Amino acid sequence: MPENKLEISVEAVFGLAFDIERDPSRPSGFKPASVDLGSGKAMFGEIRLEGFAALLRTGFAKHLTIVGGDEGRYRGEEPVINRAWAIREMLVKDYGIDESLVTSFASNSNTGGNIAIIKREVAERGLAFNHVAVVTSHYHAPRAALMMAEGGLPLPVYSAEAFALLEGIVTKEELVNRHFGGGALAERLAEEIQGVAALIRGNYTPRTDATASVA
Repeated sequence: MPENKLEISVEAVFGLAFDIERDPSRPSGFKPASVDLGSGKAMFGEIRLEGFAALLRTGFAKHLTIVGGDEGRYRGEEPVINRAWAIREMLVKDYGIDESLVTSFASNSNTGGNIAIIKREVAERGLAFNHVAVVTSHYHAPRAALMMAEGGLPLPVYSAEAFALLEGIVTKEELVNRHFGGGALAERLAEEIQGVAALIRGNYTPRTDATASVA
């Protein structure tokens, strides 16, 4: 999608990393882990990765910085495998993203550690808050936004899935049934992500028609 088709765009995006695993079948040698090592819960990393690639291809951001900790699955091994570095490898080698458009920084392996690096980079690069965004999975966005606000970073947080939807990598139906497991809540989540994509594109239309009464 051409850059001039987007209503919203930024200078820089900070992408929050996710768990990764080795995969010798892929050019990068890595793939998103299916589950979070700490919680054992589904990670939804592949769609986050696709969103990272899409936000660059659509022209939403001029540069993407991945921030994340070392992968605990390979703790004690040398060299250390950093998640942010591995995700950059996947974007460049598996998705064909120009390596000049993506950098990575190691942080502590949690959202708070990511925020500390983002805060440092925003200051050192002289980035204006209104020219920066953070991208993560839709389920993670509310907590990440709250933690950033508490940390003095009033940055907008976008759902990675919205960029995949925006570029046509996935459909709303695929989000509902393949990624979110189906059902009423999955349908509602996909509709909200569709709304984020529409806001970025500039063709969002509110669906409610109720008008507030004026005294």
